Amino acid sequence: MPKTKFQHFKALKNQRFDYVFLGSSRVENGISPEIIKNKTGKSSVNLGFQASKLSDVYLILQLLDAYHISYKKVFIQIDYIFNMEGGSSNILSYEILPFIHENEAISKQCLFHDPENFWCNKYLPFYRYCRTSQKNGIREVVSKTIKKKSAAFDQLGYAPLSGNFVNGKFMLPKKVASTNKFYNEIVSYATTHRKSVVFFTAPFRFVNQSSNYIQKLETKIPNLKNFSNELQNDAYFQNNNHLNHTGAVAFTTLLIEKLNL
Repeated sequence: MPKTKFQHFKALKNQRFDYVFLGSSRVENGISPEIIKNKTGKSSVNLGFQASKLSDVYLILQLLDAYHISYKKVFIQIDYIFNMEGGSSNILSYEILPFIHENEAISKQCLFHDPENFWCNKYLPFYRYCRTSQKNGIREVVSKTIKKKSAAFDQLGYAPLSGNFVNGKFMLPKKVASTNKFYNEIVSYATTHRKSVVFFTAPFRFVNQSSNYIQKLETKIPNLKNFSNELQNDAYFQNNNHLNHTGAVAFTTLLIEKLNL
């Protein structure tokens, strides 16, 4: 029985969806496929992974094909992660490590994330399990043995957040990176494989909007769908970067309207 979100993703092999949503926790906690299904009749899956950067998004985009998961359109959330060319998700990296031998895309991402331990992770028996025992060790084995139910995919990848914004300050970067190689890889892959890709920016709770980061980002990403300032009410937010469930309902409904889902 699948335990992690990545294992649930692998279990979607040979399935078909109308829409796929990729990105970080700002996707995972902010977009409900169930609402899309109820309002439009269209199928979708939320493949946002916690702390993902564009390198992780590129990996998942490739693996959709590797696992023969078909779709009509893929929506990719992008914001300040455009500036993080060298970054990747620690959480997703833990989850893919047991599958380091499965294909070249996973192997390359493991190398990118942890070059110092790559050889040992790939070629020394049990080394990768010892290094990540808290994530991939005995607790995982026990959970699978007793078939412990995972909540990782109860709502097709959507993970609702509770609670309301209390306090805190947030500001986007002042400058946009000149380029991001993984963004370029995503665009190239989509073009080569004839994928319909739409880039969008999810809502923020802005305390100070003196930064025009998203407007600058729009010059780097043609046709970027900018929803960064669409939800103004603090009641929609769990924190400055993430919507709570009420906000996710509002944002998913907005996407249905604005993106003609």
